[in-house]
Amino acid sequence: MTRKLRVLVCGTRFGQFYLEAIQKSNLFELSGILAQGSQRSRSCASVYKTDLYTDIEDVPKDIDIACIVVPTSIMGGSGTELAIQFMKKGIHVLLEQPVHYQNLLECYRVAKQYNVKFIVGDLYVNLPYVTKFIGIAQKIMEKEDLVYLNVDMATQVSFPLAHILAKLFGNLQPWGVKDFISDNMPFQILSIMIKGVPTTIRAQNQVDVVVSDSYMHLMHQITLGFDSGKLTLFDTNGPVVWTPRMQIPDIALIPRELKQQSSYSLTTPVFEGFEPNYNSTYQEILTTTWPSAILKDVERLYNLITKDMNSIEMRKEGQQIIQTAQLWSDITSALGYPNDYRKTEKPFLNIEEIKTQFRKEATMDYRYEQLTVDSVQQAVAKFNEVCLKTILLELQKNNTLNTKGKVYRFDDINSSIKIAENFQFVLKRWLTSLAKHDYLICVHTGYVLNYPVLTSDEVQRDWLGLKSRWSEQLMPEKVMDYFYRHALLLGDLLTGKQSAVQLLFQDGEMDIATALYKETMIAYYLNNEVSNIVKARIALKNEVQLLEIGAGTGATSTVVIDAIINNQLQKNIKRYMFSDVSSYFLNEAKKTFQDINWMDYMKLDIENETDMSLIENDSQNIILAAGVLNNVKNTKEVLLRLKLLLKNDGMVLLTEADGESLQILISQVFMMEPADDKRKGTSSTFLTTSQWLEIFNEVGFKCMSIQPDKGHKLYPLGQRLFVLEKIEGGSCNG
Repeated sequence: MTRKLRVLVCGTRFGQFYLEAIQKSNLFELSGILAQGSQRSRSCASVYKTDLYTDIEDVPKDIDIACIVVPTSIMGGSGTELAIQFMKKGIHVLLEQPVHYQNLLECYRVAKQYNVKFIVGDLYVNLPYVTKFIGIAQKIMEKEDLVYLNVDMATQVSFPLAHILAKLFGNLQPWGVKDFISDNMPFQILSIMIKGVPTTIRAQNQVDVVVSDSYMHLMHQITLGFDSGKLTLFDTNGPVVWTPRMQIPDIALIPRELKQQSSYSLTTPVFEGFEPNYNSTYQEILTTTWPSAILKDVERLYNLITKDMNSIEMRKEGQQIIQTAQLWSDITSALGYPNDYRKTEKPFLNIEEIKTQFRKEATMDYRYEQLTVDSVQQAVAKFNEVCLKTILLELQKNNTLNTKGKVYRFDDINSSIKIAENFQFVLKRWLTSLAKHDYLICVHTGYVLNYPVLTSDEVQRDWLGLKSRWSEQLMPEKVMDYFYRHALLLGDLLTGKQSAVQLLFQDGEMDIATALYKETMIAYYLNNEVSNIVKARIALKNEVQLLEIGAGTGATSTVVIDAIINNQLQKNIKRYMFSDVSSYFLNEAKKTFQDINWMDYMKLDIENETDMSLIENDSQNIILAAGVLNNVKNTKEVLLRLKLLLKNDGMVLLTEADGESLQILISQVFMMEPADDKRKGTSSTFLTTSQWLEIFNEVGFKCMSIQPDKGHKLYPLGQRLFVLEKIEGGSCNG
């Protein structure tokens, strides 16, 4: 049979999912709806462009399949009667569960008498995670005996539970109810033996008095217990998780000797998911997953009609579904009538708000522990993507780089954008980065667009998604908002209408800058690494002189000074010089550290030879420079000056970006000037690690270590701590 089968759907509440499913298939033609003629039924007929019938006698005789999606007789409806009537008319029938086993026997008898096909529809056994759970469970059951079975469910889906168990076991017999605990509470407890397996069912036996299926705490959670562990279907909609049983070997010194153990039971993860990217929403499930699962049932009936004329599969399936119905009958009989429940209308909890609140209140140590290499890589990749799209969108807003295949010369791009003279270098860096990441193709005469034309709405959604996913994990929300604010004002930043300094110090406050330099995850890590190295060096020396250049908000200073005081090392300090080019930062620091008598303050421009000459050569044991040298015109010249200030065994702790930072390209680049060193030739804002190492060797610094190293989970964040010692020549060991 090659023609489409004509399908009638009976019922328009749950039947809507059948209507949606049938329209997705090339095997069927939706040929009508049989319903009572309500407004909902009329709306369905209009939306799905089909005929509405209110009497079975009016249904055309050329219908092939009737999908009956109204309650059966056991539920007080006419579904069973309709099924029998349609089969007597020679029409194949799919009857939606639940169905009493006595009604099933009658339906199969009529189907045989009138030579038609009959099946029971149950989307739940077709859901992706249910089928995955059954398949994995059966593989485990081939190797180990099932020790116990625990189930949580809502009674509205108790028939599908019995069906899932029938699919799992094949044959459910024998079974028997052993015990029952009942009361007017959310869950009632039922103890059953199924094929010798102790089974505990906790059933939410409540029905909302307004909408019967609108208040289920869950659908199914099923746990199969084995000697080696347990397999759990966490919910009908997933995920499926394997949890191995903890096994402690019989050894004398458990913590010490366990480190030498290599058995699989000790080294396997404490849980194993079978779907790494599980993240469905109920919107996706109800609009896509459920119709797809229903379609599998309808297609199964199609195959019976077109390929199985001897009805072997139908008889086999019939035996299983009758057994399902018998188990369901025993379960519901034991549970009794459900308790009425009247739901109080309340706003639905937004768990993202709870997660955000939790992340805000979590300590930095806790947040750090939660991060993985993969999660950081994903965050950086997404952040970079959003920044690149923000840059490209800004260019396209100015009617350039918005046509594929067209070559755009640099001068044409430059002339189409209103850009301040002092920011001309920014455009070159933008184009270089877009080409490097394949958003543009660089050709001999210019640039060719290699990415779809963007819209403001699309990029805004990307930013909101980025903020929702990563705020508070890698940086405080206010820092993410800081970058987003630049994205919104990028046009004004280019023209000079908006000051980047004002965005960093809104209303003259330092809270954003402090968060940026102290409260991001990479700043937290680097500042702590710096403080650990400083306190270790101070502990070995007396009369230590420490110079911090470009100390700014004191983000690094605070951590280092706290470490000195907490470890009672202040007696080893001769002087900690807090220096910056800004009087504002110096005045704020004097307030912050007013009680520390070994602190001094100095207004210092590290690119000014006169300023630098005020500090005695060979006087400093340690020089700190956190995110300072990227903003000088010539890095090598400044490092040569710093080297003169160091004692022979002195050290420089330098934290800097490694290569171009796309976040800086939409923000603090508007606070910078073009470089006059190795960066000039590559049109970049920051030096790469290899460029840094070249300069260190040229100056006469030995790089003792680089943190974080390539294997570290924060490495993808692109910031490094270089530990330098004043020793001629040498290369980095870190």
